[in-house]
Amino acid sequence: MSLFSRHRSYTEKVMAARKRMRALGKVLLVLLVVSLVRALLIQTYRVGTTSMQPTLVPGDRIVSFPLPVGAVTIFGKLPRITDMERGEMVIVSPDPFPTESPWFLAWDSVARFFTFQYYSPMGSRYGDDAASPGVYRLIGLPGDTIRRKSAIYEVRPAGTSTFSNEFALSKGSYALSGIVSDPRVSTTVGYAGEQTLAANQYFVACDDRSLLAGAALWGPIGSERIVGRVVAICWPPNRLKIP
Repeated sequence: MSLFSRHRSYTEKVMAARKRMRALGKVLLVLLVVSLVRALLIQTYRVGTTSMQPTLVPGDRIVSFPLPVGAVTIFGKLPRITDMERGEMVIVSPDPFPTESPWFLAWDSVARFFTFQYYSPMGSRYGDDAASPGVYRLIGLPGDTIRRKSAIYEVRPAGTSTFSNEFALSKGSYALSGIVSDPRVSTTVGYAGEQTLAANQYFVACDDRSLLAGAALWGPIGSERIVGRVVAICWPPNRLKIP
């Protein structure tokens, strides 16, 4: 083999390697852009429970906007850019696992980010139900006092002296399920009766009021756990709507 042929063969290998690197770079760039769009602007979730009936039913695919309430990135949660409003549906991240190391939590965040939320090391370890976000109705804002009367929550906003039912203070209308008319049903919020929310505390609940879930079960949550605002049902086609 001549020196020229050996040089040409080496050059071809270098050019082929560079071409592969450029192609890989383009793929990584596309993945990064898609990941950023999904993390900051739009996310979809599949509804798997009946907790938000009748508005949401199992099998619905919903669209959520993370940025307005503070998108979660691999570097932490961004500040929200809009105020949250009573009555809207929000995505709530699961309760953190305090026993896990910061390295494992960081790995879970990175894995979720680059797999578009399809893979979670936390979900693999504890189960998807324990590690997956949930959908809830936002009932109370910081400073509100909350109480429950049968299936309906009543809210006294900060600086006011009277309670109003949740529908009167909501930004929109919605229906409930699991309503029990039995007068023996407790009127308390969990076991706490009236509960006043501190700064940065929010009260969320399921629309199926036969369930003990949401803040009635775990107590108020901080804004860091509210990671998206539900804006639409996008699937199946016969369910397309803005809830």
